[in-house]
Amino acid sequence: MSVCVGAVAVVMGAGGPAGAASARPPVRYAGLDGCVCAPWKLWVRGGKVVALRDARVFSVRGQRAPLALSPNGRYVAYFQLGDGALVVREMATGEVRVVPGVMWSNGMRTARVELSPGGRYAVLGIGGEYQILDTYSGDGVPLPPGLRPWSFSPDARFVLVVDDMFQAGIYSLSPFAERGRVPVGGALGPGGEVVAHFTARDAGIRLWDVPTGGIPRHDPVAVPVGRTPTRMRWNGAGRLDLQTVIPRRLRKGGGARYAWYRVDQESGGTERMGGFVVPGSVHNPIVTGLTP
Repeated sequence: MSVCVGAVAVVMGAGGPAGAASARPPVRYAGLDGCVCAPWKLWVRGGKVVALRDARVFSVRGQRAPLALSPNGRYVAYFQLGDGALVVREMATGEVRVVPGVMWSNGMRTARVELSPGGRYAVLGIGGEYQILDTYSGDGVPLPPGLRPWSFSPDARFVLVVDDMFQAGIYSLSPFAERGRVPVGGALGPGGEVVAHFTARDAGIRLWDVPTGGIPRHDPVAVPVGRTPTRMRWNGAGRLDLQTVIPRRLRKGGGARYAWYRVDQESGGTERMGGFVVPGSVHNPIVTGLTP
């Protein structure tokens, strides 16, 4: 019989918000520690581990229930065990907010959930069909079949949506309306006006200017040697970050090593900003910055 292992520094249940004195840093990754058993655990920056004891873990036949991290790791979305409500938890305060009108049901067993920056919007996908939910009002915008939300702008005012050919459209969220199109999906930048995307074979990064349809930089930014690019994200100041990984099979001792790099759009260089390792003992890992 497997035994769950790992130190748990904090237990987050169904209680009220934590005080300012216990404010917690962002989540680096989530998963099941040591065995495929409850509860979900969150590994936060600084090394502490947080147990989500109020979160549903399994749906059916051992398949995990949805859990999502915002791109910056400051918000977590999941279905509560007790009442089945979809909730958004702010890591810094511990405050839990219920998304109105969204409850666990048999139809949710294969659902996917993703979060926008700031936790304002949640993407709910069931059976290949997606809708964007306002987590405060519960209002949803269903997308036509074959379209999927891919990335939000840093302020979550715009969303980039891709089709089956990875062609992309950019939409404002209030009201929901198309604002532009780009030939390839990627990370949507500030104001919905620039898209960063990987080149063929993920060898580099290009930028696409949405209003003009041009390429601001003709030479692609090279991905650091020996790294596999996984995801990009923009911060509120308009800086672009690249996430890379060295897979488990290429590392001694197991586990996957992730690293963040700041991309210098003018020089074409990259600067390492930090990293972490997801141990091989963690099951069903969900990494901040990645779509689960």
